[in-house]
Amino acid sequence: MELDTTELINRCKAGERHALDLLYQQYKPKLLNICKQYAKEDDVAEDLLHDAFVVILTSLDKLEKPEKLESWMISIVRNVGYHYRQHANKEQSALMQLAKEETETTDTSQTPSYDQLQSFVALLPQGYQDVFRLSVFENFSHQEISKVLGIAPHSSSSQLFHAKRTLRTLIRRSWVLLLLLIAVPTAIWLFIQKDKTIEESNPIAQKKTEMTQEPERSLDSDISQSPILVPSYQTTYPKLSAQHKPSVEVSDTTTYQIAEAPHESIQETTHQTPIDTTKVESHHDIFTIPAFESEHLLVAQAEVSRPWHISMTYSGIAGNNEDYMAQASVGKTSFNAISNTSIPTQFNNWIDYALYLNYDPMVVRDAETRSINYIATLNSTLNGGMMEAHHKHQLPVTFQILLNRQLTKRLSVETGLSYTQLNSTITTGSTQAFIQEKQQLRYLGIPLRLGWQWYSKAHFSLYSSVGATLELPVQGKVLIRHEANGSKTFQKKTDLDVPYQWSTTFGLGLQYNLTPHLGLYLEPSLQYFFNDGSDIQSYRTEHPLQITLPLGIRVHW
Repeated sequence: MELDTTELINRCKAGERHALDLLYQQYKPKLLNICKQYAKEDDVAEDLLHDAFVVILTSLDKLEKPEKLESWMISIVRNVGYHYRQHANKEQSALMQLAKEETETTDTSQTPSYDQLQSFVALLPQGYQDVFRLSVFENFSHQEISKVLGIAPHSSSSQLFHAKRTLRTLIRRSWVLLLLLIAVPTAIWLFIQKDKTIEESNPIAQKKTEMTQEPERSLDSDISQSPILVPSYQTTYPKLSAQHKPSVEVSDTTTYQIAEAPHESIQETTHQTPIDTTKVESHHDIFTIPAFESEHLLVAQAEVSRPWHISMTYSGIAGNNEDYMAQASVGKTSFNAISNTSIPTQFNNWIDYALYLNYDPMVVRDAETRSINYIATLNSTLNGGMMEAHHKHQLPVTFQILLNRQLTKRLSVETGLSYTQLNSTITTGSTQAFIQEKQQLRYLGIPLRLGWQWYSKAHFSLYSSVGATLELPVQGKVLIRHEANGSKTFQKKTDLDVPYQWSTTFGLGLQYNLTPHLGLYLEPSLQYFFNDGSDIQSYRTEHPLQITLPLGIRVHW
């Protein structure tokens, strides 16, 4: 039973579920088409419609004329769509401006698209991403962000700084991704075309193709019509027919005499006079079949299936060592949970920190605390007491030993062991007085990948791989050194509680076979490192998405 507009509105106000569903289904098609005018994707249009209906259902009391329900609903939908477009334009403008600034200050001439920039933002760690969206897209201040996310204002400032740096790095390297997408298919196409050209120019290969395509013939037809190859082994034979037939000579030893078989039946030919081998025939009309070169034999051997492979790899990073200055702060414990001094609050300037260390009765007065207090007092008179840190993160060093098993002609699975070392140095303070932390992290990893071979011919093969790696920490240590006025005031070594590390990878590889059992390969890869949940800073926290360049040798058997 259909309801008139007034009754439908009244029942919706009363919260009747059937009336609400009826209102939604009745006006959904027309309102959804309006939402699609503001959003390109269907799922986004559906979200806009949902948001608009929330406003509609919570504002029905404001509708004064029920007969104008449809136009009133359309105005609400258009208002929601307009605000969405304004927000999207603002977001796009902010991202494109960031990309433009980066491309103008570097040699990168290719500006990423808006969709690429959105995907880069999605790759940021969740904390960086939340702060970046609130600050850049919503224009929230750090005080407002701290209230929304429940973090300190200086923490919001630090995370925004790192988020922008990470985005700039991704933008700067986006041209490498584009180059890979263009270069790999082009290389595959060139190799395939080159292989076709070689086959077309090889008369032996052409003859072989023609022979394989020759139709089957009966046994009698072959006997009566086909020439017979008779091996001579340095001896020639007389003519077996009136018409002279040339002989075929293999360049090394054997000469073959082509003779035309008699047209009589097999029974008749068995009673003919034996061939007189005492007569010598002239060697004119002899042509030579060239012998196969060793390269062809090598290629044929290389194409034999080798189900097991072992690889030894060095993996480099497409990038530079990280070196930058950033605002620093002291958290729950002094300097990244290294000092024994517990701190009830966070400090981001030396003045407040020095006052706390000097006058708080709860501070432990040990050698390390006295050294930190001296450094804080000296720095409180410099640069307005601002606390800054100089970060240096070296490129990771990775070695791998991998075992690969061929499952099918194209599909393979690979696993093994990897060793990675990350070194960082963080120096907090000024040249007059500073605290330096030299950090070293070591991991043993277990990669697991699937490979797919796209092309394999002669010495070259092209393939891709995808998988994940679990890295377990085997060592995490830091050397802490305090220095003031050119003299060392404190030093100690301590261990870090390093969590395990997950990552995913996708690679495109090119291999050149030196021999049937040994090959060289290069496998440019994209690797993403997930947030391990710790406060330990390293090259990976600054660059969770990395372009790696594994280079190594591969042994087949």
